[in-house]
Amino acid sequence: MTEIQLLLELQHLDMQIRQLEKALVELPVRKEIENLEAALETLRASLSDVNARLARIRKEQKEAEWNLRETIQAIESISGKLYGGAVTNPREIEGMQGKLRMLEGSKAQLEDRIIAHMEEVETLESKVESLSREVAETASKLDVLNNACAAKVSEIEAEISDACGRRESLAARISPSILARYEQLTKDKGGLAVVPVKDGICGGCHVVLPTFIVARCRPNDQVVKCESCGRILCWIE
Repeated sequence: MTEIQLLLELQHLDMQIRQLEKALVELPVRKEIENLEAALETLRASLSDVNARLARIRKEQKEAEWNLRETIQAIESISGKLYGGAVTNPREIEGMQGKLRMLEGSKAQLEDRIIAHMEEVETLESKVESLSREVAETASKLDVLNNACAAKVSEIEAEISDACGRRESLAARISPSILARYEQLTKDKGGLAVVPVKDGICGGCHVVLPTFIVARCRPNDQVVKCESCGRILCWIE
């Protein structure tokens, strides 16, 4: 195999490596992971909000229950004095009756508030349970995808490593000057430095080549460039 043919083989390897590197970056599973991570973050934020509201409502319920106990105790105390004959002064009786009515009103309001809190606590606890389940399921799916991604990454990286090893061995068989020219052309020509000649036409720019150029590149024993695009020509039988 001549150096020009080796260059063409090297180019095939370089293209394969670039494709593998692109595949590594653009793994479809990465987008799925990104979407699931966003969904999981949203779910966790929702769960945190619901838990915070649940804690607040429970606190308010306890406060209302405490106030209700105090109100009931006050009602019982006033009722005992009012109806036990301990108070006989009409003004005092009227004042106590007014306070008793106020306390009874507060008691009714507190009882309504406690019932409303209990209903909301039940609703929020159901939401917490549902969201917790969704978080666990989403996290589990994310673990599966991350494992699948890691496995695919390892597989592609192994292919890249193998291709790079073969490239190194192949490059060692090419003279440094020709290899340097190839590397520069690869950079300048978007990865296509060596092109085949077919029916007298450059495989890079598709220009019809002069007969003497075709004749020079036919043995593949020297670097022959296309006068139009500057790529290295390789004769393919």
